Amino acid sequence: MTLALLGRSSRRQVSRAWNRHIVAQPCTWRDALPVPVCARAASSTAKLWRGVRSTEFSSNLEFKDGKGETFPVFQVLDAEGQLRGSLPFSLDEGVKMMETMVRSKAYDDVLLVMQRQGRISFYCTNYGEEATSVGSAAALKDQDMIWPQYRELGMFLWRGLTAQEMADQNIGNESDRSKGRNLQVHYCMLEKNIQTVHAVLGTHIPQAPGAGYAYKVGKEDRVSVAYFGDGAASEGDAFTGLNFASVYGAQTLFICRNNGYSISTGVEDQYGGDGIAARGPALDIPTLRVDGNDLVAVYTATKEARRKAVEEQTPVLLELMTYRVGDHTTSDDSSAYRRETQEEVSKLRDVGPIQRWRKYLESQGVWDAEKEKALEAAWKAEMLQAVKAGEAQKKPPLREMFTDVFSDPPWHLEEQAAYAEQHCREYSADYNMGKFRGLDGPAPAVDAKRIASAPRRIPPAPSGPTEETTMVQAINDALSIALASNERAILFGEDVAFGGVFRCSVGLREKFGDHRVLNCPVAEQAIAGMAVGLSVAGYSAIAEMQFADYIFPAFDQIVNEIAKYRYRNASGGAGNIVIRSPCSAVGHGSMYHSQSPESYFAHCPGLKIVIPRGPRQAKGLLLAAIRDPDPVIFFEPKVLYRARFEGPEGQVPVGDYELPIGQAEVVQPGTDITLVGWGSQVGRLEAAAARAAKEGISCEVIDLQTIIPWDVDTVEASVKKTGRLVIAHEAPSTNGFGAEISSKIQERCFLSLEAPIQRVCGFDTHFPYAWEEFYVPSPARVLAAIKASMTY
Repeated sequence: MTLALLGRSSRRQVSRAWNRHIVAQPCTWRDALPVPVCARAASSTAKLWRGVRSTEFSSNLEFKDGKGETFPVFQVLDAEGQLRGSLPFSLDEGVKMMETMVRSKAYDDVLLVMQRQGRISFYCTNYGEEATSVGSAAALKDQDMIWPQYRELGMFLWRGLTAQEMADQNIGNESDRSKGRNLQVHYCMLEKNIQTVHAVLGTHIPQAPGAGYAYKVGKEDRVSVAYFGDGAASEGDAFTGLNFASVYGAQTLFICRNNGYSISTGVEDQYGGDGIAARGPALDIPTLRVDGNDLVAVYTATKEARRKAVEEQTPVLLELMTYRVGDHTTSDDSSAYRRETQEEVSKLRDVGPIQRWRKYLESQGVWDAEKEKALEAAWKAEMLQAVKAGEAQKKPPLREMFTDVFSDPPWHLEEQAAYAEQHCREYSADYNMGKFRGLDGPAPAVDAKRIASAPRRIPPAPSGPTEETTMVQAINDALSIALASNERAILFGEDVAFGGVFRCSVGLREKFGDHRVLNCPVAEQAIAGMAVGLSVAGYSAIAEMQFADYIFPAFDQIVNEIAKYRYRNASGGAGNIVIRSPCSAVGHGSMYHSQSPESYFAHCPGLKIVIPRGPRQAKGLLLAAIRDPDPVIFFEPKVLYRARFEGPEGQVPVGDYELPIGQAEVVQPGTDITLVGWGSQVGRLEAAAARAAKEGISCEVIDLQTIIPWDVDTVEASVKKTGRLVIAHEAPSTNGFGAEISSKIQERCFLSLEAPIQRVCGFDTHFPYAWEEFYVPSPARVLAAIKASMTY
């Protein structure tokens, strides 16, 4: 089988007819677009513009639409089981692959019946697509990292997933690896380098290049592999993932199973152009379209793709053409929407991977119908027994609902866990107490230290010489120390290499190299996704979102992936991620350069949120955030970047130090009223307190510093002393984090309060350009709230 490098993008084949028109020929990679033939107005071998390959002008008005030649489909074993050439593996290995495909089908048969009987709530079969996962998995190496979607059962079985583990996961019992947290078929084998099945379509695609880039940097014989379908390929995550992999030369395999349908949406409604493969050459990615029902072709293509990825340090795209014989899941009936007739579906089933490989093995005398029947019966019996054993087990302990949200549950989760344990026992008749482990006795004793909000780890106090510096320089110092102290730390984001739009990373690329300080394409979701991949590969990811206002394209990656990663994996996953982002008012930013989005993320479990008020805090808290085992969003009030801080506030320790995450700071002691804020709002609180002091009012000013987990004990102690509380933040009032503080302090300090809690916030409008001085919670507005509270 020869390998030729060509380049051509072209027309799509109709899904239901592809199998009849399949091309049997050498494995033909495409990784570049063709050079056009045109009438020359100027001739040169030099490229006319950076970023394109054009070297000549043309007076012809010629549009390109990709309707030229199509991709051939790589096939070596035809529908009749006739092999062209020799096997790339031994017959014994081929038998093992056949056994794995038959086992996949047998397990699907049993679990489908279990769902129909109501013994599990949901199931997703792999009928007709067994070769795509088994053939590719067999060609990979054990060290390769796999990011599955949800139709790769054969791959899981190849790497050792057992019937009992499958049954436990689908039932969600106490032996389930994910502790009963995930929907059915969301398997995970971290010890076998397989991440948890991704429920959100396509989100894993930009994560895989992060790990692939790490393997390139480390010069490892290892690839990162993302499996996905034709539907997921429509997600923006798919394009950005391919583009990032191409830009960075990430050792990544993108394996698309094009089975013709995404639930009910056929490929005719899913995309224009020549399938998924046509997208690879446009991004300089070597690409191959493969007969996904041909086990030998899938194996051969994957093995060669892996070699190219490692040796040439490039991503590779494989489009495996197959057909989804079964329904999307047990939740739908595909006969209601299939474009094929029942007769056509039957014919497609007859040329499926198991049938085809069976014919070849029978021709070699190593397989027969009796053997297959006996194996299938044995595996069905094995799965049925596994289901019965799984049903006999209890559900996980209630405590496990609260673990793995963070590496160590903070005070508010400990408080909620204690409440849940006590409540369910008091109202036991309303709950299925007997189904869960550990609910048959008294509630566990509450450890007062665990529900205290003080950080459980206090780093050494800063020491050594200090110097007056700006917040920009303090952040730059922190980034430099983090990169110098950890060779596996990588800084990346838009414009970061040149220093960033606010110059926070100036000089770092020159100091640490272009492989560790990276400019990123403008795609926030892929920046966040890359952070996941780097983290999974054992690196510390320091990502920058250029403005907090632009973080929202990454919202899905942050709240559905980064925040949930540890929880769904049941302890392992994506920690050591910090996402830096300039936030809040700057004096001229209007609605797209002034937002304070902390409350959006505070609502999502699993994220720590830090907002410093000055250079000393910025450096110490940023170093703590970078080294924290949990993901941290680090918002930087950009109006403070070059502000001058006099006295101790402006004196920043020169060396390496950390400040504790989760600890508030009493900036100014007082006796009459408590003022709470964070970030740039602290300075306004201090200004308001100074004006109040002239009127004989003593204000205690508290900088919360950390939004999640926030230091409730410090605020509570202050309010019980003063009897009054004013909370101020720039974000809009409704559902701002001040509402959470107000609610919790009202619960804890009701009998101590002398007046209603006051909130001074941004108004419930978008951030306005002309009226910024009225919108921002100014010292005057804070002073008015102080007076209202004092005279209540």
